Amino acid sequence: MSTPGTILREIHRLRKNAKDLSTRIDQGPKQQQLQKDKVARQEQILKQAQDELKQSKVKAHAKEVSLKSIDEQIKKYEKQLNDIMSKKEYDALKHELSHSRDKVAKIEDEILAVLTEIEERAAKLPELEKNLKDTKAQAEQLARDYETRMADLANQHKEVTARLAEVEKTLPEDIKAPYDRLIRVMGEDALAAVEGNVCASCYTEITPQNQTELRRSLFVLCKSCGRMLYLPES
Repeated sequence: MSTPGTILREIHRLRKNAKDLSTRIDQGPKQQQLQKDKVARQEQILKQAQDELKQSKVKAHAKEVSLKSIDEQIKKYEKQLNDIMSKKEYDALKHELSHSRDKVAKIEDEILAVLTEIEERAAKLPELEKNLKDTKAQAEQLARDYETRMADLANQHKEVTARLAEVEKTLPEDIKAPYDRLIRVMGEDALAAVEGNVCASCYTEITPQNQTELRRSLFVLCKSCGRMLYLPES
């Protein structure tokens, strides 16, 4: 025959189990959204890398166009040198030539730097594409399993709550009323085991009289936190 203590212990186990299942059911949609957010982040990272690579290529092209334009101007200056008679004009044109050649050297260095940048950015794309592919595959797998997982958790929760209702019916009448009142207020936290001689919830030491009452399977409340106490399985 079950005693109030063993009944309360089983009720507490079932209520904690039901609470855990409810939490996991509630977390299902959140976990789905987290996976979608992960995919979105990887897509954004890849898109940003692709955009930066494109911008680098545009920058390189612009510098190459600028370099070609200056090269053409240098050729014109060099041709004009042969036709200039004035030393002043000759010196001025030589100065322009020197300045243009300096610009060419600078732009060539800049192009080299941008080409190196392009190479480095392009080298990162395969890994980013793989990260996105793997994240999508994981999200798709979780989505496929989602309905089955949620249905399984719902069935478990239904079974646990049905079993809980059966066990609650076996509570003695003198315990049922205070039990119902505490459950309405505290849920599964309305019960607590006694570990040694301490309430496992608030860690308050119970009296020797309470210990005796619990061993006799009497209804005992923690004098500190008000929870229904029970002895763990021996």
